[in-house]
Amino acid sequence: MAERKVPEVIDQEVIRREASSVLAAGDVSLTELWIEFFARGGMAGLEEFEAFVRGLMTVANTDLQILDLTLDELRNP
Repeated sequence: MAERKVPEVIDQEVIRREASSVLAAGDVSLTELWIEFFARGGMAGLEEFEAFVRGLMTVANTDLQILDLTLDELRNP
């Protein structure tokens, strides 16, 4: 697998929309997406993760980077 460069700051709204799109497509559930995120080192708990995806709170930039990686790997297995 090619190494990706991860930007230092990620736009939360872009990641939120991408996560919402994956969930709306029905490919994975919120819990399944969170498990994939958590398995890659994400620190947000399930409740925080859900609140982020629903636009109710923000998460740390590190968690955004991990979620971005998770979404990318789900789209390109």
